[in-house]
Amino acid sequence: MAGKVKRKTTNYKNIYYNENTQKYDVKYNFKEYDVKAGRNRYRAKWIYNLSTITEAKTELAKLQPGRIRTGDKDITLQGAYDLWLIKANGQNFSPVSIKNTGAQFKTICQFLPASTKLKDIDEDVYYKFCSDIRKHGYSEETLHSVNATFRKILNLAYKKKLTQENILDYADNMKTKQKEDYRTISKEEFDKIDSHFKENELWRKGVNNFPKYRLLFNILYYTGLRIGECIALTYADFEEFCYENKHKEAAASANSDLLKEQQYGIRIKIDKSYVSSMKLTKEPKNHKKRRIPLSPAPERLFTQIREEHLRKGGQLGDKIFNWGYSLCYTTLKKACSELELASYTCHDFRHTFISNLIRKGVPLPVVEKASGDTQQTILKRYSHMFESDEMKILTALQDL
Repeated sequence: MAGKVKRKTTNYKNIYYNENTQKYDVKYNFKEYDVKAGRNRYRAKWIYNLSTITEAKTELAKLQPGRIRTGDKDITLQGAYDLWLIKANGQNFSPVSIKNTGAQFKTICQFLPASTKLKDIDEDVYYKFCSDIRKHGYSEETLHSVNATFRKILNLAYKKKLTQENILDYADNMKTKQKEDYRTISKEEFDKIDSHFKENELWRKGVNNFPKYRLLFNILYYTGLRIGECIALTYADFEEFCYENKHKEAAASANSDLLKEQQYGIRIKIDKSYVSSMKLTKEPKNHKKRRIPLSPAPERLFTQIREEHLRKGGQLGDKIFNWGYSLCYTTLKKACSELELASYTCHDFRHTFISNLIRKGVPLPVVEKASGDTQQTILKRYSHMFESDEMKILTALQDL
């Protein structure tokens, strides 16, 4: 057929010799994610009439993914994150901030592929992203962090003039709970929740699951663990401890019954967190490993469940709870509905635990150590609980 283009392959992949023009043509195959259709589309881009192999290799390199280029108008989510990473390293951001942002970016990519072009993210795409991540069952704290990371990398790309418009200027921000929106669970309400799982049964595959649910919610209430940290627990993470050597003076002044109760106990070792969507464990948030002593009520529940587990041939290295986030939230929500309580979430237990520590006057460094949050975060989220400390300042100044 007249006019048909004849090309020969060269020693270089994607570079062809055009026999018609006696020059080189470059073909770059790539895929892009169609956010509307929800699937990948495969594309090809040609560059024609390049005089030399060296020129062809240079043009091919420009098409292939690599470093961020200021003139790259088709920047992707991955490219925008890489751009933020360059800024973070250049401005000496803390390693914790960089690691946390990286973890949040991985969460974003569960719902929007890293190859998504920023120019394809419009208002509808952002709202769908917000809806999908909320339906997944993440805590409000995680929603807030992931949304903030998503917005900051989009804002940075716009600031660098890599996108023509910033959709965040007209798309309403995803609503997440603020500190005043979190609820605390009163002891009376928790006792009702505890009794619900004690007095009822939920049989699946020949096993009553409610005793373990009861243990889970007791751990959340008395230790303030994040739900991912709780789900990741194994029987081996509960270790016995003794204060006998460290508190001899206190022991000498205590009566024998109290002495025995103070000396021995069980504490939980928190060194991992379970990610339901990826079915894997990772380090706890802020990479803060810690140990928390267990109150008598959950200690008794754990001891009973561990003994039954070992009696049936189980191992200490086995996980205690074989559920994901969503099932825990759904089970709690159903229990609250039947008890005519507010629709509490698993994170409300953590908020209650930290609030109770502050209310009882536990020093801030101890609250930080037990919760795994930084003092900065605690002060920011629970600042309203420190307002009474102003009177302590006035009282102290009066004595000068």
